[in-house]
Amino acid sequence: MHSRRKTPGENDGSPDPEYTQTLRQAATDTSSSEEISTSPVPLYLVPQAVAAEIRRHGRAVREIHIRRTRHHQYTVEVERGRV
Repeated sequence: MHSRRKTPGENDGSPDPEYTQTLRQAATDTSSSEEISTSPVPLYLVPQAVAAEIRRHGRAVREIHIRRTRHHQYTVEVERGRV
């Protein structure tokens, strides 16, 4: 069988302490940030573009903004902070 990574609190209702710590740090972090924007992609490729940015920047990702541009294209903007 394939093992699947569980999301925090998936089975027992208790949050994962490491996940909670990461969220708390992200919420209170006041370090400088950097915004990175991808080239426009069609709607059906937005999930892949978001996943690629998360893989590229990892835990440095602070916020992700998706905006519709013209011709049914979307930009994925990633705001990074220091890790």
